[in-house]
Amino acid sequence: MSEGVLSAVMFRTLDGPERVSAIWSHALLQARAMVCIVAGFVVIYRNKVVNGRSHFLSTHAQVGLATMLLSLGSPLLGLVSFRRMGIIQRFPERLQPRIKWLHRQLGVVTWLMSLVTIQLALRHPAVYKGGLTIFWQVGVGLIAAVMGVLLAKAGAKAKEEDGIGKAV
Repeated sequence: MSEGVLSAVMFRTLDGPERVSAIWSHALLQARAMVCIVAGFVVIYRNKVVNGRSHFLSTHAQVGLATMLLSLGSPLLGLVSFRRMGIIQRFPERLQPRIKWLHRQLGVVTWLMSLVTIQLALRHPAVYKGGLTIFWQVGVGLIAAVMGVLLAKAGAKAKEEDGIGKAV
């Protein structure tokens, strides 16, 4: 998912066929991430069923469920936002930049929620592995920090250009 978010940040400055190609690459990266998210969810859900345990009781499980639902919604908005799909043109022109903006914001929130979900899982006794877990947690935190800097820079650059984004 991080690669997909980064690719979206990078193609904000592109135009024409190069931008369209970058958007397709972004969509493919995010589709792969979605497959992994859904597969993980199915495995965990099935494990609870097999072991007769209740679902969505822990904070990790609740945040994970919210993250999974958001990760279904964001790609749908992405499909709507991509002009080549022909869907966004059905909305009033004044709403189209807002739909694209909402897709970008929802994508970032979903990505942040995925990091929180990971961090919550790492604290669980079944997962905790001492120093290795701490190293993993620090790594996830560093990824968040680096992405935060990149997203802030991209946001500042987008505001300089037009504040909303390009129409592809």
